[in-house]
Amino acid sequence: MTGKVLLVDDEPRVLAALRRGLGDRFSLACASSGAEALELLDSHGPFAVLVTDMRMPGMSGLELLREARRRVPETVRLVLSGYADFDAVTAAVNEGAVFRYHSKPVAPEVLAASIEGALVRHELEKQANGQFDPSQRLLRDIAELRHALGANQLRLYLQPQFHLADATLAGAEALVRWAHPERGLLLPGQFLAAAAAGGLLGDITAWMLDAVCATARRWQDMGHPPLRIAVNATAMDLADPGFPARVREVLGRHDLSPRWLELELTEGAAVTDLDGTRGAMEELGRMGLDLTIDDFGTGYSSLGWLRRLPVNKVKIDRMFIQDIAAEPEACRIVATILALAADLHLTVVAEGVETVAQRDALAGIGGDIVQGFLFGRPEPAADFARWLAAGTTE
Repeated sequence: MTGKVLLVDDEPRVLAALRRGLGDRFSLACASSGAEALELLDSHGPFAVLVTDMRMPGMSGLELLREARRRVPETVRLVLSGYADFDAVTAAVNEGAVFRYHSKPVAPEVLAASIEGALVRHELEKQANGQFDPSQRLLRDIAELRHALGANQLRLYLQPQFHLADATLAGAEALVRWAHPERGLLLPGQFLAAAAAGGLLGDITAWMLDAVCATARRWQDMGHPPLRIAVNATAMDLADPGFPARVREVLGRHDLSPRWLELELTEGAAVTDLDGTRGAMEELGRMGLDLTIDDFGTGYSSLGWLRRLPVNKVKIDRMFIQDIAAEPEACRIVATILALAADLHLTVVAEGVETVAQRDALAGIGGDIVQGFLFGRPEPAADFARWLAAGTTE
């Protein structure tokens, strides 16, 4: 097999964004339809990896996966899909047509890591077993994760966020880990694809909300200053009419003020269904929660959407932060986001700050809140209390 990758999506902006983000790491070919993809498989193959959207006019992603499996069974097949396509994804999984699954939008660096990891695992499995059955691996992971949710195997981790101006603690982001009994502590990238394919993302969100509210309540009862903690929510959460009520219930059950809970929504999730999203966000905002657009700048919308969504913050994706100290263009992009967000009275969080040079560059253009390894790595909630001595500011 070669290292060539075939990307298939009928949305030109998606295809262009992934081409820009992956072009330096892989030999790419792009197709805007299933029919075009099959022509490329025949004329320009073999491809090591096929990455396809599920919902396309004409030949669907599922039909393409079936045909690709028949023609080139050795090709690693990945899916990009919206939250409404789980039935098709599950069908593809059951047929052994899919190796991995990603919800849209996906950051190019995340997809790149997934492609590389899938290729390595594919080769190792072939060498070890003489054959590879992707459907059984994914179905096993889904079953194990479903068991983990009821067996107290998930763990709450927190990463601190700081005010850049005075280095005081501003809040924390909640992250999930899976304490797998055989494979050890797993990061989200190692199991969220199975969660999405198995329809378990909402269950993980519910677990996170309960764990965060219980932890925040316990800390306050111990006399620690209150801390705002952010939990990630998915497009499926926002599409569920009962989601705001469930958030209200968990806050009430733990007697926690909504002001200490924040929801982070990916940019793509926030605009998938603008009317439905706005209604859910407005109800959550009326409850008193802070709402943040996460991974800002990597999706398919623009700052113009923020005028139509009731958000309090935007979190600039790390891909814009990593080069801010070395590339003037990256610095100008971040400065523009900061200026426009200020006009809209939004707070800005910069994630992925790992060097002093990045911190200083942000300080020079008026950064608000920072998060990253330079300030603190994610750690178990039980170990996080030491950060609380720094206090919080409003």
